[in-house]
Amino acid sequence: MQFLIRIKKKILKIRINNSTPLKIIGGSADTKYKNWISTNINELNLLSNNDFKYYFKNKLIDNILLEHVIEHLEYEDFIKFMIIAKKYLRKGGIIRVAVPDANHPSKYVSILTGVNGTEPGADDHKFFYKISDFEKIADQLGYKINKLEFFDKNGQFITTNYNFSNGWISRCSRNYKGRFTNNEKEYKRMIDSVPENKKVQFFKYKISYTSLLIDFIK
Repeated sequence: MQFLIRIKKKILKIRINNSTPLKIIGGSADTKYKNWISTNINELNLLSNNDFKYYFKNKLIDNILLEHVIEHLEYEDFIKFMIIAKKYLRKGGIIRVAVPDANHPSKYVSILTGVNGTEPGADDHKFFYKISDFEKIADQLGYKINKLEFFDKNGQFITTNYNFSNGWISRCSRNYKGRFTNNEKEYKRMIDSVPENKKVQFFKYKISYTSLLIDFIK
């Protein structure tokens, strides 16, 4: 097993050295996008400075994409990752993060996607992020932040005219396909758990589930 991991790491390092620009997907599972390099924990442990040094000491990163990854880490571990990654990002390099949004006004969505959520794969969620959490992290660690899509503290949806050159996000207002688009009963459970004064935005923007989506910029 260790021999296979070492081989995978050597192959990954060759790919990294031959890639310009250098775009990395962390915790990718089976996700693959053209011109992006997919990685998982056995190849690139997001919390390992040794892994980052091995791959990126002589080849700085342009983009890191983390779609629904960091909610599986403890908050302190995400901070650790952000400190490590900053050393290996180019100036202007971007870490694009999408996570479940703790300000989503649907109580049902919160139950599904919050800490120890009931949705498949959410049972090990460790932290439920709000936009204010990312603002605080950016300020503490010296990142600029580009807020792309989120609910504010009052449960109002805010979105911008962002593009996907810095990372494709499947679970966002433009691309989401899943529980609430495939099942009318589930959509009704979602919308019925939204306060009346917050429902109109769901029809206006034609949204159901969305992510808290931001770019951290070095």
